[in-house]
Amino acid sequence: MKKFEYILAASALHDEAGIRAVFNTYEPLLQRAGGQLVSEDSDSGAAKEAFYFILTGGTEAFVLESLRRRGLDSPSGNEHPLLLIAHGKHNSLPAALELAAWARQRGRASQVIQLASAEDSEGQAELETAAALVRSIAGMRKSRIGLIGEPSSWLVASSQAGESVKSSWGATMIPVAFERLVEAMEAERQRQKDALPDSFISKASFRREASDEDLGKSETILRALKTLAAKEYLDALSLRCFDLLSLNGSTGCYALAQLAAQGIDAGCEGDVPSVLALRWMRLLSGNPAWMANPSVVRKGKSGRGTMLLAHCTVPLTLVPTYGIRSHFESGKGAAICGTLPKGPVTLVRIGGVKLDRVWAAEGRLIESPAEEGLCRTQAVIDLPNDDIDALLNNPLGNHLVMAPGSWLAQIDRYAIWTGLKRV
Repeated sequence: MKKFEYILAASALHDEAGIRAVFNTYEPLLQRAGGQLVSEDSDSGAAKEAFYFILTGGTEAFVLESLRRRGLDSPSGNEHPLLLIAHGKHNSLPAALELAAWARQRGRASQVIQLASAEDSEGQAELETAAALVRSIAGMRKSRIGLIGEPSSWLVASSQAGESVKSSWGATMIPVAFERLVEAMEAERQRQKDALPDSFISKASFRREASDEDLGKSETILRALKTLAAKEYLDALSLRCFDLLSLNGSTGCYALAQLAAQGIDAGCEGDVPSVLALRWMRLLSGNPAWMANPSVVRKGKSGRGTMLLAHCTVPLTLVPTYGIRSHFESGKGAAICGTLPKGPVTLVRIGGVKLDRVWAAEGRLIESPAEEGLCRTQAVIDLPNDDIDALLNNPLGNHLVMAPGSWLAQIDRYAIWTGLKRV
């Protein structure tokens, strides 16, 4: 379990033995949640987290001074949300509420988490979620996202500048000229020629259209992208992939699927909001997400409708079985025809000029077909009509990102803390 650091806040006016008894009561729960006690002047500060266990009332001034000393007194809620852990005695909760109100008055995100008892499983879960969200905010701010080539020309609402990425999400966009990829591909070809991805081929349940030559080119693209990612210290990247078709008749579908499976979030077509969403959902969920086209959306009579998603690449760790086909639009190269498992999923789209708007919905993946006339990996999602209306009436752009699991509560809290606007 990933840990978080917290500091004790107790007034000198309270009985020391009684306060120590309260802490001893709750410390096992905090440990189970991943909490690690540090002193107020500790320089360990691995994540510089603003977690305080408010043991007593009268601790407001102590917490404010502690934030100042630790360099966490910026009014920005985007960087260091103030997390206040309270219990039911010694005026702990009133002090926590006063501190939370102080933070809110300054536009800073804050949350009070009240522990009802030493066995409060709901409080523990709330604390674990808050810690995970703090880590995801920090992770986004540290992220380096490569844009390999310019966004595709048809992405007229999805090619925001790096300044918008930085101001709304804290991430750094790294522009990488497409020519550098071409050079890296040639270097890889000279070094290993177009070696076949034997393990990928052997694990496929079927193979059509894609030739050995196609797969060899795809493997070369993967190695070249990994070289660029290592040189630029990239956590994620989006590729102007269609230019590969005119370059040598190959595609990036296989390379992006492998990169995502190996921990580098990888998007198509130079789509800026989608690669941000891919990175965001990995940090929230701990797993890669899938970028896809919403091909068909239908409302239903029972208050729920369906959405058909499709794309020619998918993180290989998300598909227990897959086949190898050609890229749908061009009929060239190698693409992934994966079968996604049924179960709960969360759909996300980031957009707006400042990238500060988010559409999100929870649904259930009910089928993973393989129809002709669509991109190769497909999924049918059951979701509420209200969410369909929000998507169609206030569209934020083309692609959607799908993450296995239910993450809407975390998305809502993240949005509140960082000032994102839900649509």
